[in-house]
Amino acid sequence: MKAKSIVALSLGLIIFSSVVFPAVQEQENELQERLRLRTRENIVTLMLLRMTRFLELTEDQTAKVYPLVTRVEKEKMEINLKIAGQMQELRMMLKEGEPDPEALQVRIQALKELRKGLGSKDAEVEAQLEEILTVVQQAKYLVFMNVFFRELRENLERARNIRGKAAPKKK
Repeated sequence: MKAKSIVALSLGLIIFSSVVFPAVQEQENELQERLRLRTRENIVTLMLLRMTRFLELTEDQTAKVYPLVTRVEKEKMEINLKIAGQMQELRMMLKEGEPDPEALQVRIQALKELRKGLGSKDAEVEAQLEEILTVVQQAKYLVFMNVFFRELRENLERARNIRGKAAPKKK
């Protein structure tokens, strides 16, 4: 009787954990994705604030630049999510023993199109900014974007290094 109870309890725990663990994992993934999106939105907001000061935008220019950049950055985020999905599918296909070359070609073409979409979004912003900004501000914009993203990469790298040193080493 005791043995049957222990087996039933163990079996119940196994079934329960097999149902609950994936749900918890899915919630954790969704939370991480929301945090990633919020972080990206915060970076765009920081970029816009610093750009406004660096370019010395007028109120009228600011009223035109903010909606443009936020809309395009949101569209770029969506494209980047699609790229991430395509890359994940491509990786899974490559893990197969003999991936189908035609299926790989479809993924490659989809990735190329998505990357072109990112480039066209950047070109759209630059074209609109040419109409909004003075020539001096356009030059400042190019300098600002270069410096901003370089500093962002450096800060991210520094944060990763600090996190890597603080994290316990796995054996």
